[in-house]
Amino acid sequence: MTSHYAVLGSPIAHSKSPLIHTAAFKFLGVDSDYVAQELSAGLSEFLESSQLSGLSITMPLKEDALAISNRADSLAIATNSANTLIRTNAGWDAYNTDIFGIQMALKSASGNRVAILGTGATARSAIVAMQELGKEVTVWGRDPKKAKSLSLEFDVEVSEKLHQAAEAPIVISSLPGGALDEHLQSIRFSPRGTLLDVAYNPWPSKAALLWSESGKVVSGLKMLIWQAVGQQRLFAGLDLDEALNNENKLVMAIEEALKMAN
Repeated sequence: MTSHYAVLGSPIAHSKSPLIHTAAFKFLGVDSDYVAQELSAGLSEFLESSQLSGLSITMPLKEDALAISNRADSLAIATNSANTLIRTNAGWDAYNTDIFGIQMALKSASGNRVAILGTGATARSAIVAMQELGKEVTVWGRDPKKAKSLSLEFDVEVSEKLHQAAEAPIVISSLPGGALDEHLQSIRFSPRGTLLDVAYNPWPSKAALLWSESGKVVSGLKMLIWQAVGQQRLFAGLDLDEALNNENKLVMAIEEALKMAN
């Protein structure tokens, strides 16, 4: 019998998650389907009437997903944010696979200092992802008060200026597409480190173009793919740290599906 999955959030029309997970189910030979559903509020009511086996959760529902869950993993609790819900006999289990996605996307990046740009849910995941790897983390935000609050919560330093953050060997921009553009003029040099720009649309972003002059750039699509692989592990009944068979080939199949869709 076909199992049903979905990604919920708003706006959702641009989401590549249906394409990614459909390709994953096909590669794995799993009888499941996956769709996008626009939803900005009322998550609990939606779940009560749904027949879904699991969900991917995006903004603005990540905190709600954690709040309605019956059980939550330690990473979701640490970030106060869940991007995955799995139906169980007891209700819903909540997970955060964004952390796994960020770590995998930056697997080849070198450097012990990391600057996180932004103060939202993805920034929280980025902080925890890097702290788990023993990195020295600083945060920069468009709103200094929010950056300060985040720094106190996670015991990290604040970068007062964007150009200071840009000097870090690893920079993670968690901001929405285009949100960083107006601030880039303060960076009067070509950054030499690695930039992970979580926003993959439009691409290349202005930040990606700036970093590519002398440094390295990782597209947010890489994070998106790997957090989806983490979700596929959970959909399959595995723990988040248990790999599926042939995951490298699975990733290649997903990448090929994304290329064909462009």
